[in-house]
Amino acid sequence: MKDCHIHLMPLIGPAEAPGVFMKRAADAGIDGGTIMSLPPRSFRPDPERSQHWKDRLEGILEYTSSTPGFNPFFWIDPTESDIYEQISCAARSGIAGFKCICNHFYPKSCLKQFSAVAETGLPIHFHSGILFDHYPSSEFVRPLAFEPLLEIKDIKFALAHVGNPWVDEYVLLYAKFQAAMRNVPGERKLRMFIDLTPGVTRLRRKEMFRMLLLSGYADCSNDIIWGTDCRINKYDTEKSSIYLEFDRKIIEEIRQECLEKQRFPAPAEDLWEKITESNYKAFCSR
Repeated sequence: MKDCHIHLMPLIGPAEAPGVFMKRAADAGIDGGTIMSLPPRSFRPDPERSQHWKDRLEGILEYTSSTPGFNPFFWIDPTESDIYEQISCAARSGIAGFKCICNHFYPKSCLKQFSAVAETGLPIHFHSGILFDHYPSSEFVRPLAFEPLLEIKDIKFALAHVGNPWVDEYVLLYAKFQAAMRNVPGERKLRMFIDLTPGVTRLRRKEMFRMLLLSGYADCSNDIIWGTDCRINKYDTEKSSIYLEFDRKIIEEIRQECLEKQRFPAPAEDLWEKITESNYKAFCSR
């Protein structure tokens, strides 16, 4: 199974050795996924580590060279003056995608930079939903703030955390991106992926899954990916295992309910495999 949302951002001390991380992830049944680089300074200053983009890029590539199955994503701040150099260099260096948290700017203000990402053929993974940072940042990361990405016809991106707490808004945004593909057939390759990473806690996850799977706006079964928000130091095997079991159970409950009541099209039998395996591979493919 694939975890699409792991951070190379230690809580205390250095990242654990790749072999230790791989063992912890394997204990939860995780054999691959995304590891995101250290953040730029604009996200959170870190006086103990270099936050120059070249060092951060080198760091994620070096770490993932020893974690087969886990893909390196490079964290960018598109407002930095040399961002186009960063995007070009990172794409040439072998990263699998980009990470971005719009914590101090609107996504619509950086469409040229995100277009440059799209031109590389690589995906970009955005944060969406309220952010527990030290800025008043929620206006920048509400799901509807990402609607202007419609102007980038070839972008492939994921929005993390299902836009918590704006799940309704998130589902409608996804439906709009689907409508854009239908309305201009053959001219758009844009694709939005739904990242289930909490965000939405166990208290509201069944409600969230029902909205995703039963809203009737659009079939999202091929665009859902699964993640934890765990960190390299140290990968939380217990959290990962709990959410894997919890989410799989909810999906099966919804499926059985649909089959018994015949009120909605039932989720496909292979939906869980898609969420934890094949959809992630589609997200990372070029």
